[in-house]
Amino acid sequence: MVSEAKLKTSWSAVILAGGLGTRLNPLTAHICKPMVSVTNKPMVDYAIDHLRYAGIKKIIIVVKHMGDELRAQIQSTWTEEICQELGIEILVPKVESIGTADAVRKVAHLITTENFVVSMADIVTNLPMRKFMAFHEAKQAQATVSMKRIEEMATKYGNTMLDQESRIIRFLEKPSSEEIYLSALTGGGTDFLPIINTGIYCFSQEILDLIVSTDFIDFGKHIFPFLLENQYALYGFVDDYYWMDVGNHTTYLWANWDILRQFGYPVLPEGTQQQKRNVWYQESEPPQNLTHGDYVCLGRNNRYGIGSKIVSLSTIGSNVVIDDDTEIDRSVIWDNVQIGKNVHISNSIIANDCEIADFCIIRSNTVLGPGVKITSPHTVLDNQVIAENTIIS
Repeated sequence: MVSEAKLKTSWSAVILAGGLGTRLNPLTAHICKPMVSVTNKPMVDYAIDHLRYAGIKKIIIVVKHMGDELRAQIQSTWTEEICQELGIEILVPKVESIGTADAVRKVAHLITTENFVVSMADIVTNLPMRKFMAFHEAKQAQATVSMKRIEEMATKYGNTMLDQESRIIRFLEKPSSEEIYLSALTGGGTDFLPIINTGIYCFSQEILDLIVSTDFIDFGKHIFPFLLENQYALYGFVDDYYWMDVGNHTTYLWANWDILRQFGYPVLPEGTQQQKRNVWYQESEPPQNLTHGDYVCLGRNNRYGIGSKIVSLSTIGSNVVIDDDTEIDRSVIWDNVQIGKNVHISNSIIANDCEIADFCIIRSNTVLGPGVKITSPHTVLDNQVIAENTIIS
């Protein structure tokens, strides 16, 4: 049993925050993927919290797409005063990188600890980080990959073969079912596990030296195959934890629902939890006029009409107007949205600055991009993706 508490060395971390979020369009029309909020908290903030909860004091964030905007957001949220109060250091250097390993290379001079973590800003997870780091130390590993057993859709992701000591001996990139079966038969005494790489890594300074001394660009394509071929101490840490790659509209909704249900505990929605219920307010007072069930997260400065109702599994941003007798269920509403009377929204996503006329019905995985205006009452949208600034009249 690896202890979660007894870490022998000091650690730092690098967060890779360069995601374009192409599959999330039009939600990412004006922001980058790490800025996308899950239960009213940007994903990059989840990544920061995950590391600092594990006791990591120095966090380096490498930005790329919309880097200036993301850097400004991080620095406005994680101010110098807040970082001093928490006893952490957050650096967002201005560097240009072309891949995951190259990003680490560009900030190598800032990594001064014996071991370091590389994490991602576009996933939501409660991976037991201290246990992961302690495993890396106990194995005296040079590189350790976070992994998770997956029971369904095993062919959707790359799979991994480990030996009995959890040492990685083979990667299978999105194998067919037949390849998985044959690998299990030909393992030569090893235990084939249908597990996926969840995108968080522990590295020693030896790997940092390797990255700096080579022109390798990507961990998956270059670094890990090299480590395998040259028999480095490369291990897989396999555990049962929550993990969601927020890569498309469906998984984005799932991530919101999961965090509202506390599947990712101690990762929690933004705001103050109400009386041990799965309800979070960002304001101190209960909302006026609104009826709501459990699994709800409400932002600031919202106005709710008489008879308005949030059924369940819904996130409402800030500066939102929801008029009389409107009902919202299993949906995510971003900031500065105006919703008319007798509107029904279910299983859908409404981005910033949208306006929705009275008596509209929006359902079945519909996504409204930023600035969409529905001016015609009684409009029905079913399983549609509407580009930003579209006017529906």
